[in-house]
Amino acid sequence: MKPLFLIVFITISVSTTFSTSLAADLKEGFMEYRWKETISEYPQLREIRRQGDISYYRSPSQTYTIDEIVINDVVYGFYNNMLFAVYIGLDTLEKYDIIKRYLQSKYGLPGTKVSTQEYLKTYHWRYEDITIKLKSHQIDTKMKLAFYYRPLSRELRQEQLEEITESTFKFFPIDKNKQPERIPFLEF
Repeated sequence: MKPLFLIVFITISVSTTFSTSLAADLKEGFMEYRWKETISEYPQLREIRRQGDISYYRSPSQTYTIDEIVINDVVYGFYNNMLFAVYIGLDTLEKYDIIKRYLQSKYGLPGTKVSTQEYLKTYHWRYEDITIKLKSHQIDTKMKLAFYYRPLSRELRQEQLEEITESTFKFFPIDKNKQPERIPFLEF
């Protein structure tokens, strides 16, 4: 009986520690990218689009993984040269479902917004100063996960935040001769 209790205790301790560290990471930034850091801190990023005070960057040398699933389409948004958002393009329902389940287990049941005119369904969560949105277009099945740092993003008008479209996730194709560095994004 004692060995079983010990295994259960260790499992709960490890998963609690993992959850707490992941939440602390999101509070500070996304992976190695920190909210409000200037673009000059990230020389590996390449600009893909600029419009006024907002610029979007991508790292052609990195991909993220969720278990063994690869995510290539990650875009970093900077407002006045400070990181305020991360957008992740999802190209399969499998990735979408895995992320939705993970976010629900981590942050609870989401708020939901359905736009019948635009055929858009959005789930949203709030954690500390972060807004998390998981979107899917019901007709063309484009899907996107976005993290917004509210102290910077609330300075922008809503239409500016939503301006980056799912089509912008394909600006830089991965070089077929180079294997991008894979970084675990979510692990179960």
